[in-house]
Amino acid sequence: MANPNRGSVALQVGDRAYTLSYSINALCELEELLDKPVAAIIEAIQKPAELRMSSVRAIIWAGLQDHHQGLTVQEAGQIASEAGMQAAMSQVGEAFRLAFPAPAEGVAKANPQKAKG
Repeated sequence: MANPNRGSVALQVGDRAYTLSYSINALCELEELLDKPVAAIIEAIQKPAELRMSSVRAIIWAGLQDHHQGLTVQEAGQIASEAGMQAAMSQVGEAFRLAFPAPAEGVAKANPQKAKG
């Protein structure tokens, strides 16, 4: 089940809901599959005109691995097709946003030098 407090979102496909999330493990799998660092993948997502469909499929596959381990890349492509590309990428964007939340306002960065005293 999708839990936005834990960085996961639902991807509805007909009467079935899949869960997308981008944990450290999922991101490592994605980096391995695309042979790119996560920062480059995020940058590519933000430029849809330059994003390859094979990359979209890999991104969706990686996001499904935490909750649907064992799905193949091809099955992830089928899920994306059935969900609709726009809906799938919207949910991917939300799951990435939850995986990389903005720092809370008013939270000071830790300063290890001050802690020494």
